[in-house]
Amino acid sequence: MKRIPKKPSQLLKIDDLPPVPNYLSTGCTILDLAIADRLPGGFGAGRISHIIGYESSAKSILALEPLGSAQRQGGFTTYVDAEMTLDFERAHDLFGVDVEKLNYILPQDVEDLTIGYFFDNILPELEEQAAKIKNPSACSIDSLSAMSTDAELAEETDKVSYGTRAKSLSKGFRKHVWKLSKSNLGLIFVDQTRQNIGVIFGKKHTFSGGEALKFHASTRVFVNKSEEIKNKHGKIIGIGVYFKVEKNKIAPPFREGEFRLLFDYGIDDIATNILWLKSSLGLKGSYQCIGKSFRSLDDAVSYIEDNNFEVKLQKEVHKLWKEIYVKIERKGRIR
Repeated sequence: MKRIPKKPSQLLKIDDLPPVPNYLSTGCTILDLAIADRLPGGFGAGRISHIIGYESSAKSILALEPLGSAQRQGGFTTYVDAEMTLDFERAHDLFGVDVEKLNYILPQDVEDLTIGYFFDNILPELEEQAAKIKNPSACSIDSLSAMSTDAELAEETDKVSYGTRAKSLSKGFRKHVWKLSKSNLGLIFVDQTRQNIGVIFGKKHTFSGGEALKFHASTRVFVNKSEEIKNKHGKIIGIGVYFKVEKNKIAPPFREGEFRLLFDYGIDDIATNILWLKSSLGLKGSYQCIGKSFRSLDDAVSYIEDNNFEVKLQKEVHKLWKEIYVKIERKGRIR
């Protein structure tokens, strides 16, 4: 990793300096590139990331994959299971999380589910631990919608507004954004959609996190189910997931794409990359990758797996990505 000088004038002399020192992979090459515009890519360590979307749209999976990525880089991981739905076997087998090394936080009572308790008790300990080991670490919270505020516990439910939640989040983020950046700890929030009542034009959905998380997050990824994947017997074995990077401070925003998710396999990165190459190259019928042409997607996937060409395929995708998203050559502005 390049040494970052303290003087701002010296920063201008460094070529290809990444916006963040480390990245936490999402398990999908296309999404990693959409977020970071480089490989290795993914969510930024030391930043706040926000995953939003409808039900059954792979939100929790995108919160688990970065944990495995942090562990492989020597960092520690924490999973705050506010919904109490984590399947340890699937987390290990499908998403690469070493559950023996996972700091699993399961709320013992309703007070542990509050936003204030997380920011005042859990997060300071994680920041201190991450700052000591230096390696990129990750903490995923699934989900923000399941966490209440202190006011909600003290008052009757129908007397508390969404503004209370937003105020609690905003105060907590202001206290911890600087510490997060210094600790190399990636904080990933899963959020659920809510119907935006009364809206006729524009987006029909909003989110339980309010505006605070939207402003403080460096990256916001919206996901939604795009299609159903069926086997030869017509049974549903997976889904296609559409994603859009709605906000990004570590690379250009508004990039979108799709990836395949198989229920008994996880994110099918190989098939996703092959399909992206076919779409980007404008191919009709055949599938082309690694200098070869295939009649079917299954044939192409088998060839990549049999020859251990996964990394070679990622490099091919990255090369084409840079050609498609080439930087505009313009004369500098006169100021």
